[in-house]
Amino acid sequence: MNFQLTNRLKSSGIKLLGLLVFFGCTDHSKIDSDTKIKIRSEIEKVVEEHQLSGLAVELLEDGEVVYSEYLGMANFEREIEISQNTTYRIASISKTFTTIAAMQLWDQGKLNLDEDVSTYLGFEVKNPAFSEEKITVRHLLNHTSTIRDGSGYGNFLDKMISDQEAISELFTEGGKFYSEDMFSDEYEIGEYFSYSNSAWGLIATAIENISGKRFDNYLRDHVFMPMQMSGRIDPSQLSDIENLSVLYRWQNEEWTPQVDNYEGEKPDSRAWESYEPGFNGTLFGPQGNVRASSKDLVKLLQMFRNNGLHNGEQILSEEAVKEMVAQKWIYNGSNGDTWGNFFQSYGLGVQTLTATDSLDFIFPGTKMSGHAGIAYGLVSNAYINMETGTGVVLIINGSKFGYKPSEGSSFYKPEADVFEVLEKYLD
Repeated sequence: MNFQLTNRLKSSGIKLLGLLVFFGCTDHSKIDSDTKIKIRSEIEKVVEEHQLSGLAVELLEDGEVVYSEYLGMANFEREIEISQNTTYRIASISKTFTTIAAMQLWDQGKLNLDEDVSTYLGFEVKNPAFSEEKITVRHLLNHTSTIRDGSGYGNFLDKMISDQEAISELFTEGGKFYSEDMFSDEYEIGEYFSYSNSAWGLIATAIENISGKRFDNYLRDHVFMPMQMSGRIDPSQLSDIENLSVLYRWQNEEWTPQVDNYEGEKPDSRAWESYEPGFNGTLFGPQGNVRASSKDLVKLLQMFRNNGLHNGEQILSEEAVKEMVAQKWIYNGSNGDTWGNFFQSYGLGVQTLTATDSLDFIFPGTKMSGHAGIAYGLVSNAYINMETGTGVVLIINGSKFGYKPSEGSSFYKPEADVFEVLEKYLD
């Protein structure tokens, strides 16, 4: 146990249950006990250096978990430690789950990726600068739709539940929340990668209209439950709210909850009683609201590597998996916003870490498929090499010093430091 780490965190005013750091290393046969101790010690140092509130790590080889670690606190106020069962609001990895739902409907022949998304919405979505061109489902899933998170988007998020607002009010000219900057007029549709959160509300709304189900219920019934995941997109549907981690930022000399601080009580559903599917899929946060554990994300990666199969059940067809992970967009030096070299290639709801000449890698030279997230003090990662099965899940629920860039990597310094530790012990 790292005595220095514990005392430093105590002196920072953190409430503790005994010692802060809870060690939950799972016994995996491919890494011997002495090596596990070494890895744990090095990850402790990363936690200490960056003053992390807590983290969960899963390392995969050949598609199987060979090392797990769970450190720190899921909830300081209630003195709940992080464990293998802890769930987190995983931010933009949610987009991968939303894409799985869409691709299931594609598998069933109910959704055409190259159809105008307006067909599935009941209202028309057009970029005024390119009014003759259609915006397809594929464009939305690939971040090449020209849709932006315009100035009205934040206000829409604030009002959509209390005022029971329709998504059409955000995306149609004359709508209550529509703003001219919802669409870009610089590049034609399908040509330029620009990461968008608002577009995913359209995807969820289309899924509702096609399936006839609320988006939260669709994910529960067709993704989470078939894959035996503890996760849900609406925290009101979680089986154990005590396992949900609070997300933290260090503010006013203390760990300050940013989201999911429910104090042991399940929140109400985000959907009002009279809500009808297809009214506003943004309601459920298809862009970032999934709550999942690190073990859930391992199952996600394994399902992809197994060509859509999980525990004998075909979640997606092999063709659907190939569509998602294929490099539909590749940066050529001018055809996208890379977020500081982080985005070099993107498929459908899945990013490719090319690990070539740029900084988008976890392990040097290892190409990986997956997604990352950042929101409310959290950073999350779930990536796997589809051929070798080398993979990583990393979730951090808060950092005292925030997230500073690292040298030589597009990932933040705490993430890159953990990856560097793990890389040394890969087979």
